[in-house]
Amino acid sequence: MSDKVVVYSGTRNVYPQMYVSLKSLLLNTEIDRVYLLIEDDEFPFPIPENLAIANVSEQKFFEPGSPNFNTSYSYMELLRCALGFILKDEKKVLWLDIDTIIDNDISDLFELDISEYYYAGVPEPTKCKGIFNYINVGVCLCNLELLRDSHKEAEMIYFLNRYQFTWPGQDVINLLCQGGIRMIGSEYNSNSFVIPCTRPRVIHYAAIPSKEYREHWAYKKYEQIELPLEEVKTDESKD
Repeated sequence: MSDKVVVYSGTRNVYPQMYVSLKSLLLNTEIDRVYLLIEDDEFPFPIPENLAIANVSEQKFFEPGSPNFNTSYSYMELLRCALGFILKDEKKVLWLDIDTIIDNDISDLFELDISEYYYAGVPEPTKCKGIFNYINVGVCLCNLELLRDSHKEAEMIYFLNRYQFTWPGQDVINLLCQGGIRMIGSEYNSNSFVIPCTRPRVIHYAAIPSKEYREHWAYKKYEQIELPLEEVKTDESKD
């Protein structure tokens, strides 16, 4: 059985939203490890023991002068294309954008066979622009082992440091990983850009301003729930 490993990334201004998404995840799915790639050595909210903090404010993959660094997207979004370098001991991880709410169990997603794929994600037809099977990477299963072995992330970092993209991390993944992306159902990343589904497991507030999505029922539901840290299983408690 695969370990269930999740990664979030974000700057200080989005820590509150990240925490609400994290709570929704931990309350609905038993997770082995969670990584928070942030700008500080500590996270300003109570967290379980199986959560690791990584201060990536001094990252060297993307320089401030690079074409995708100072855009409307945080440089933290670009780190999705460097996870194999950052999390050197992990084989497969699930990247979650901080504007997601996990409203049901997503355990089966971690058992998806992507041994021959770099990524798995939900198709986003509105942004295809001639790219076959373009996916929204806000919820993205990443095969870090294959990405390392193929040196694919080094290629993506090279492109991001030299060419500007409209949706940087998403565009470069879809462009350079053609033929190595597995499609999954919209219930794992329900947003306004993908094919609608009736029973979403993950609600993604893609392109919705923060002030607006924080008024949505799902966000408010988990914002108000306290995380029962004593009930969150850690690696030690399972032994």
